[in-house]
Formats: sequence, structure tokens, C-alpha cells
Amino acid sequence: MRRKIIIPKKELKRLYYKEKKSKYKIGAIYGCSFKTVLNRMRECGMKPLPRSVIQSKYEKKDFSGNKLEKAYILGFRVGDLNVYKTTEESKVIVARCNTTMTEQAELLEKIFSKYGKVSYNKKGKEAYSVNCFLNDSFDFLLPKSCDVEDWITLKNNYSASFASGYIDAEGNIGVYDGRARFKIDSYDREIIHWMYKWFVKNDIICPIPKKIYKKNQVYNKSKNYKYNEDLWRLRVSNQESLKRLFDLIYSFIKHKKRKEDIKKCLNNLNDRKKKK
Repeated sequence: MRRKIIIPKKELKRLYYKEKKSKYKIGAIYGCSFKTVLNRMRECGMKPLPRSVIQSKYEKKDFSGNKLEKAYILGFRVGDLNVYKTTEESKVIVARCNTTMTEQAELLEKIFSKYGKVSYNKKGKEAYSVNCFLNDSFDFLLPKSCDVEDWITLKNNYSASFASGYIDAEGNIGVYDGRARFKIDSYDREIIHWMYKWFVKNDIICPIPKKIYKKNQVYNKSKNYKYNEDLWRLRVSNQESLKRLFDLIYSFIKHKKRKEDIKKCLNNLNDRKKKK
């Protein structure tokens, strides 16, 4: 018969309520499962702490207030972040995303680790679930708004920083068939059209954004996968315009692979120019 694992009530309360250790960590201390810890808590009449309280134990720092940084984070948020509070009363803000790219997980850690706890766990063989725990000075991230704020639009370096955040989240930059290319395929119609206007303002030649797939159109018949919304494409192929775009965004880009891809594109553009 298996021996029942005993966790002294006083010690269990200290670990859980005072040190705010999770049930998993308490289980690791006593060599038992999460479920066993939960059972011992129930036997002692202990009530679970709200998730927000457990999360609040991590040290958090206020947002810097830097507008270039804020513009970048807002661009990235619209592109690839789910941001929420665990409860209405909570002062903890969680910014999270799921990604198959290691660089994306590392980028979130780079952006937010100076402000709070960042954890990422593997989901399956290739996917990561990334969670960033921030204080309420990041409440500007809570609304997902596709209306770009005036202070970003009116100053070109803020616009470049915002665009770079969005490109780090959604952009595709590379050399295809021997030619440098830039494109974004996105459901965010308002952002795509805002970026097009910003490109035109900066003499970047590109076609008007195009709807390439319609909402509910099937893209994988065997699994019946459908597009959730209309899918829009913004692309730049003109050599001089690509160079102008990369010059505008390179210093603001934080994604490791995006920077490498821009360098490859610039080398391609230079090589093609020499051959003319």
C-alpha cells in the first residue's frame, strides 16, 4: 500500500500563503504531484489564492515612459500579443503569445524581462507559449486598437518605431528568386492601410494594399481551415524603395532574424546595382 505523503499544515501555509509558491513547486519540494498538494490543502481547509496574487510575487518595474519604446511595443502588441488582466481588480497585466519561432520567444524576453517575469514553455515539438507578467503601468497595452494614435503618426521616428514593432510581429523579409522582397499578410486592414500611407509619405513606392483572401475562405481543405477575416497584403519590391524602407526601420527592428534578413536583402540590392 502506498504511503500517504504528509505536508505539515503550518509548513504548507507558510510555503503557499507567505512565500506564494505554486502547488507545482510545493509538490517538487515534497516529491509529490500538484494533485497531492491540492488534496492536502483541501484537508487543511485552505482556500486557493487568486492567480493574480500568485503572479504578483514577481518583482515588477514601471514602464520607462520612453515614447520610441512605447510606439514599438504598441506595434508589436497589435501584431502578435494577447494582453489581459486575470481579474478586473488585478494590478497584474499579462502579455502573451504562442509562436513556433525561438527568436520570437527570445524577443519577448528581451522586450519585457527588465519590467517583469517572462516565462516561456514548449507546447509540443515546435511551439512556445510565452507569458510576460507586468504591472499596471502597461495598461496602455490592454485595448487592441487598430487606430494608430496621433502622437505616433505625427512624428516620423515614432511612426518608424511603431511600424518596426508591427513588422517584427508580422513581417516577411527575404530574398526570393534572386530578388529582395518585403511583404506583410495580415487581417489588420487599418494597420496595413496606415503603413501604406506612411510608406507613400516617405517616398516608398509600393502597390495599394490588396485583399488576397476573403473571410471564411478555406485554405486547407483536408482540415477545413478557414481565414478568420479578410487577409490583406502590403508589399514592396522596388529596389530604391526597399533600401529606403530598410534605412528607416533598421535601427528600430529588434527581432534577430528580421535584422539578418534585412542585411541579406541589402547585400542583394547592392549586388544587383553593381550588375547594372
